[in-house]
Amino acid sequence: MTDAAVVGRLLDEYHERRVDPAQIRLLAGSEHQARVSYLITLPDGTKQVIRAFRADKPVPGRRQPAADEPVADWLMGRARTLALLAEAAFPAPRPVRTRTGELIGVAGAWLTWATSFSPGPVAVPTLGQLRQIGAALGHLHLVAAVPGVVRIGDGPPGLAPAHPAVAVPASLARLDRVTGAVPAERQPMHAQVRAVLDEVAVAAGTTPETIVHGDVWARNAVQSSPSAVTLVGWEGGGLGPAVLDLGNALMECHRDAALPDGQPWRSGITPSPERIAALAAGYGRVRTPSAAELDLLPAAVAFATAVCGSVLLELELTSDVSSEVLDARLAWLQNRLSAAAAVAGIARDCFTG
Repeated sequence: MTDAAVVGRLLDEYHERRVDPAQIRLLAGSEHQARVSYLITLPDGTKQVIRAFRADKPVPGRRQPAADEPVADWLMGRARTLALLAEAAFPAPRPVRTRTGELIGVAGAWLTWATSFSPGPVAVPTLGQLRQIGAALGHLHLVAAVPGVVRIGDGPPGLAPAHPAVAVPASLARLDRVTGAVPAERQPMHAQVRAVLDEVAVAAGTTPETIVHGDVWARNAVQSSPSAVTLVGWEGGGLGPAVLDLGNALMECHRDAALPDGQPWRSGITPSPERIAALAAGYGRVRTPSAAELDLLPAAVAFATAVCGSVLLELELTSDVSSEVLDARLAWLQNRLSAAAAVAGIARDCFTG
């Protein structure tokens, strides 16, 4: 199918082709890949993002096809999350329904998910923007506590992809598959990754579960006003422990928006007390982490890294990825695992001091 044909089907699903083709811009992917997204400018000047995903491919970012969560279920969980946030008036992209009122559309082999477009420059981030990002995250983690908000006709949001019930079993299974083959020099890393996963699996159930974003960092925050940011990039959103979302944001506050796409392992972490304090100050003005959350914070900061580490350790022993690329990624992994305790310690002092 050609790109024009895919666009035509998407417009049929949402707009009956009332959009000028010149007002359609490719954002990412293509019809030859598993996903593609377009920016649509409507006749009234407002903009929407329409994403399309192949229903017969794995969920984006996952490597297991058949036994994994169906794309339709994953997509519906994300769409319901944004529907709930709209009902709570939380600043985030708004769902755009199909012409028949559905959150998710079907266009041949493609499943579609459309949202409003959030204008504004991407955060750099400055220390002021990090305080705004922290405040936005704190407000998000209070959404589920608002009376009546969860009573949406579309059904509840799905579990976030990083929810321990989803991510921990899959990650431990990857570690188990290579346990007997891990070389001596990787065994400490293997043990450290498993220890983080085990700690989160045991303790996450004792901490508050909220709506989470799953990937809060500068590139996913646009400056929607001088005093606030809007969080975008909700593919990892859903229900999950707030402390894991906070822990990930504290690690990712060290990343700048100008980093090259697809090469996160080129960004080592040197814990910055100023950056951590800025994000923690914004968050703490809105929401106070519980004692159980503060106890789990070191593991929470390392959790996303540990999940990624299970993938990298399996790849090292089961794939033909070049050793040079894997060595760079594993060095990135070790850097983050080593930095997690310091990041969490600085943040804890901010929250308790």
